[in-house]
Amino acid sequence: MSIHHIEIGVSDLARSVDFYRDLLDLKPVGGGQDASIARLSAGPVTLDLVEVAGGSLGGWVNDDLQRGVRHIGFKVGDVDLRAERVRDAGVPFTLPPLDAVGGVRLAFFQDPDGTHLEIIDKYLQYHVIGSAELAARERAAARARPRDAAPAFDHVAVTAADLDAALAFYRDMLGYELIGQISQDQDPRGFLLTYLAAGDAVLEIFTFTAPKTPGPGAPDEARLGFRHVGIAAGDQMSALLSAAGARSTPDGLLAGPDGVALHPVPAR
Repeated sequence: MSIHHIEIGVSDLARSVDFYRDLLDLKPVGGGQDASIARLSAGPVTLDLVEVAGGSLGGWVNDDLQRGVRHIGFKVGDVDLRAERVRDAGVPFTLPPLDAVGGVRLAFFQDPDGTHLEIIDKYLQYHVIGSAELAARERAAARARPRDAAPAFDHVAVTAADLDAALAFYRDMLGYELIGQISQDQDPRGFLLTYLAAGDAVLEIFTFTAPKTPGPGAPDEARLGFRHVGIAAGDQMSALLSAAGARSTPDGLLAGPDGVALHPVPAR
């Protein structure tokens, strides 16, 4: 039940395709007949850009403590090298390049409609290892990645109210394997990052001991930014998700923990 795609609402499809192509080297794929949709290849996961009219971010405020989807991350060969392109394009950083806990270097910026994006290099040095094999695979991939390597989709990050509930859903029901955890001991909010392997991508779960704020809720047809996470699985996916506690949304999606919208698609 791997992550298959991420759907993102945009206000100007041509502008957003140019943005993702020029800054992240993503390439349009497929030959769909719907002129309001563009699918971009991002390595193991695709980005589906959907043009919507008059939309908004629907209550998403880019707050660590807000439940639900936070950002998507791309592995690069060198964060500073890629950041030069972002800077040269006049795109401001919400977090300039820096060395982060866990031994990685990262930076954050937003697409033209406010979707939060991360670029990250090196590999995580987990404080708690869940799978030595998966952690070793990550190290080997980072060491083999050329400095000028094009970005490849790495993870989708969510803020969860309850880690046990999130693990019961994503690990125990969907079968995502625990790679490891990073604790942010200096953060007064009680910040813990938990990483799960979701096929060839990663689910990054943010949890805090500090009180969380409500998420934006189920997306409507005009939602800009994150709209849903596509999950590849068999025909019984919807029934399994429902049995795990996922709720149906008005537009036919399923809402997992913390209101994360999920779209089951056939396994590849």
